[in-house]
Amino acid sequence: MILPIVFLAFFILLPFALVFSVTACIATSRTRAWRKKLAQDQEAAHPESVPLAPTEEEEDDFLDTEDEADYHAQKAEERADMQLTPRQKFRKEFKKAWSGNAKDAQKQKEREERRKLAKAVAREVERRERRRARQSDQAGTSAGETEGLPSYNNAVAGDKKH
Repeated sequence: MILPIVFLAFFILLPFALVFSVTACIATSRTRAWRKKLAQDQEAAHPESVPLAPTEEEEDDFLDTEDEADYHAQKAEERADMQLTPRQKFRKEFKKAWSGNAKDAQKQKEREERRKLAKAVAREVERRERRRARQSDQAGTSAGETEGLPSYNNAVAGDKKH
């Protein structure tokens, strides 16, 4: 009588324990990443470590108007998370992992694709503007408005004459 009860309890508790441990591992990894980012942010608070070039996170020029509200809400949540203890953060991440966020992941993926597309379009527009400026400069110099140094061929030909 005891053996079937133990056997059934094992088969009932094993799936729950497995799901619980996987969820705990996900929450732990997110909490570790949060701690690492928190340490980097605290280290970056020193004036000597201010980066000279903007980082990827600072390049928020390529947000759609729809994504801007979500972006600001996410940044506000990150600022609020900085006040949490690691245990509180673990509980928060555990709840997120347990409830699942498939819709949020899909929305984040679509937002990232739109952002990459917007960056590519901006680069292409800048490239076209540079090309037009270069062509207008070349057209101006070919019309006889040479300024500055002569071209390499003219300089070499001038050296051969002397």
